[in-house]
Amino acid sequence: MQRRSGNSATCRKGVLKVTTSCFAAFLLVILASGYARAQARDPVRMGILPVLDTLPLQVAIHEGFFERKGIQVELVSFNSALERDAAMQGGQLQGYFGDLLNTLLLVRNGIPMQVLTVSYASRPGRRMFALVGRPGLDAPSAAAVGSATVGLSNATIMEFLLDALQERAQIPAGTWKRIEVKKIPLRLQMLLSGQLDLAVLPEPLVTLAESKGSRVYLTDGDLDLPLTVVCLRRDLLESEPSFGAKFLAAYEEAVSALAEHPERYRELMSRTCRIPPSLQATFPMPAFPAPGLPDPARVDQVQSWMVLRGMIPERVPYGNLVWRSPQ
Repeated sequence: MQRRSGNSATCRKGVLKVTTSCFAAFLLVILASGYARAQARDPVRMGILPVLDTLPLQVAIHEGFFERKGIQVELVSFNSALERDAAMQGGQLQGYFGDLLNTLLLVRNGIPMQVLTVSYASRPGRRMFALVGRPGLDAPSAAAVGSATVGLSNATIMEFLLDALQERAQIPAGTWKRIEVKKIPLRLQMLLSGQLDLAVLPEPLVTLAESKGSRVYLTDGDLDLPLTVVCLRRDLLESEPSFGAKFLAAYEEAVSALAEHPERYRELMSRTCRIPPSLQATFPMPAFPAPGLPDPARVDQVQSWMVLRGMIPERVPYGNLVWRSPQ
């Protein structure tokens, strides 16, 4: 009897040891899977438009620069700014690409996001927007056009640019009859068919219009303005303090890659930035600035115009608008 009792005790100890080992292994599996899920967070969704200014973002995704920095970013392309803004307001996006004016509107209306970097800024010899004349318009300069119709979209960066271009060219306000044509492809079509005398267009449609006989009168090249910016939601930047710095490091790599090997990304540009087929082989590869915040004076210039137009009641404080890496 004593021998059987000893065997039973030994057996119970063995079972307990196996059970404890199994439980420990099970606990490790649970902890490991939980850690893996925490590491594999959903990608940060960034709303963009299929325009040239987003090429560095496309390159960063294409080359895996974001992943190498340990962050996941997904680009969500929208056909219109209205759709993108609705998604941002609905909380479906954590990141945003857009023009400075529209960004200020969203921030002023309560969207908690901050500018990380300028995406594209006007510079001499590098036009992104232009005032273009219809084919057959023989005026030698914008000042010589006289009474004419000009197509644009009101309360946008294009209206701001038209005001700035007219002021620089010393063309009095009211010289041209402004006609709102929100859809840019339709605006181009109306210009080429002679239904508009002038139109404010972005690249690559400026070059396309030029190839079809239009004359470029004024460009944004000398205005020295931050036209488009990249933003992230404030709660993301605050909850993950290193995310902004990692994002900018990946973005900077993309800008450098474009500067060093621009032709390598021609096909990517054609596919993601809506380059017309006739221009895909010849359209100049754009140059992008290194990551940096917009000049406060230029931001104030845009905000002053918006206040004057009644688009915002007061300026957004610069410190609230931009993000700076915590030291």
